[in-house]
Amino acid sequence: MGGTAAFARWLALAACLGGCTYTGAIAGRLEAPGMQPKPIEMSYTTERFGSGGTINTTLPTGEYFTGRYLQITSESTADTFGPGWGGWGPWNPFWGDWGGGDYATFVQNYTGKVIATLFGDQKNTMRCRFALADPAEGMTGGGVGECQITNGETIQAQF
Repeated sequence: MGGTAAFARWLALAACLGGCTYTGAIAGRLEAPGMQPKPIEMSYTTERFGSGGTINTTLPTGEYFTGRYLQITSESTADTFGPGWGGWGPWNPFWGDWGGGDYATFVQNYTGKVIATLFGDQKNTMRCRFALADPAEGMTGGGVGECQITNGETIQAQF
């Protein structure tokens, strides 16, 4: 009997390790000069392993955005960011209040925050940053943030 119970626990663990991801919602408010704010919803899916995942949303215009997010940790490397570190087009890779500096300084100062780059199907790009309520829990622990879109719109977010 003990062998059967141990085998069942092993199977449950193997199933979880093979497929444990979490999908959650981010409530957002789309804003632009001269426009009434509009509610939107973003969704995120965590990766099985690591400190990242994907974020998706559709704006009221119908433009669909998808891309990767990464939680910055002391173990993050420049390779971890992939296209999230560069590729901001004409934008500075930092928000003004995040300061400048090199990659190592950025990681040291912003461990526990999340950055994301999302690409739209109508040629716009969105970059997001989030401050986590509980960095040990990652995105599932909630937080607040904002996104900037190349068309000038912004999104204020809470999850």
